[in-house]
Amino acid sequence: MGPRPGKKSIKRLQDLNLTHCCTLLSEREGAPLIAKVCAQLGTAERPCEWVWLPIEGGNQEALRQTDILSLVENLREAIANTPDVHIYLHCSAGIHRTGFFAYILLRLMGHDSAAALGELADLRHVTSNQVGEERIELADEFVASLATAQ
Repeated sequence: MGPRPGKKSIKRLQDLNLTHCCTLLSEREGAPLIAKVCAQLGTAERPCEWVWLPIEGGNQEALRQTDILSLVENLREAIANTPDVHIYLHCSAGIHRTGFFAYILLRLMGHDSAAALGELADLRHVTSNQVGEERIELADEFVASLATAQ
């Protein structure tokens, strides 16, 4: 997890052996431009696939209006046939949308709330500290509604 990748971060990200770069930015934020950066993150033997999961912003209203289930399914499809998956998940600063979506993924992977928060902190301390309780509560609402729908 982290901020929007750019020219200055290419070397650092190449060292992570990424298979996927997941962008949580909207089109108006220049999300399609990230595809060019992501193309430089892989190798011929192991390319890095760009996955666009657009979220219009990190505020409560934008997050509530996002079809999170579709984003989760799109990510699942993108990584389905990839061995040893390594994902870089980002929005603009890598805090609000990134923390919200990463927390949901951790919960869907079977972590309870405390474990998901702990894992989030292990992955990126600043994201964990600044994602905001209101986004975590909204993420928990989404996870709970998904569980009752099944």
